[in-house]
Amino acid sequence: MPASADPLDALRAVRLPPEPASGLFGIVLLAVAAGVVVVLLLPLLGRLAARLRARARSPLAVLKRTLRATTTLPAGERTLAQAAALRAYVAAVAGPGAAATSGEAWLGELDRVFATDFFTRGPGRSFGEALYAGGGAPPVPSAELEQLAAAPRRTAAAR
Repeated sequence: MPASADPLDALRAVRLPPEPASGLFGIVLLAVAAGVVVVLLLPLLGRLAARLRARARSPLAVLKRTLRATTTLPAGERTLAQAAALRAYVAAVAGPGAAATSGEAWLGELDRVFATDFFTRGPGRSFGEALYAGGGAPPVPSAELEQLAAAPRRTAAAR
């Protein structure tokens, strides 16, 4: 190479591979990228689904669904179904010992769990001894029970 020649003249042009004839390369690249995104998001979606399933099985969610479902039942059956739902909720929240009580103690337990006096002084008294009386218990307004279940104010001992 002569000393007077410009060194840049000795460089050769870069030869890039030819562009693909079809858009198949772009489609394959997009599919691979989508697969990577799915693989990365799968564990997150699994955890989210598990949380949603757990929330749907929570005692409060079950109580709300059951109380909503009892509105179509006749008065006597509705009160029995509501009583069973309340007992199941108290058993899940405060323990089976709390749900095993009866009479005034049961009504007091319901008041403690829901932080109210609806069961000892209000229409909720129907879930006490009156429920098992021969004439049947007077129906409890479903709207009031659903309102209690919508915003439970449980005490620290019931959690």
